[in-house]
Amino acid sequence: MPTYEHLCTHCQQEFEDTYSMKSNPPEKCLLCGEAGGVKRLISLTAPGIVELTGAELKQKLKSDGQKLKREAVSNQNKLANLVGEDKFQSTTTAIEKQIKDIKHSG
Repeated sequence: MPTYEHLCTHCQQEFEDTYSMKSNPPEKCLLCGEAGGVKRLISLTAPGIVELTGAELKQKLKSDGQKLKREAVSNQNKLANLVGEDKFQSTTTAIEKQIKDIKHSG
């Protein structure tokens, strides 16, 4: 019998359940016991990877982008990896030149 992955919309936990392909998916969460909030997830071949589509995919991409942006702001190495080392160096050099110009003019 296949093993299916599920997500409980009440407790936000993922769990696995094994049942026949002909059987209906569980209606009750195996972890919190709440009924009516269980969604079966579509898995790829590797365990633990969930395929997202539509609004869920957009939200995941937006969230990942915001996280990456926060990391790039606080970590110069991460920023250099994102924009490319050459562009990062030329931008950094231009900023340093502007700072020197401001110091010398004031």
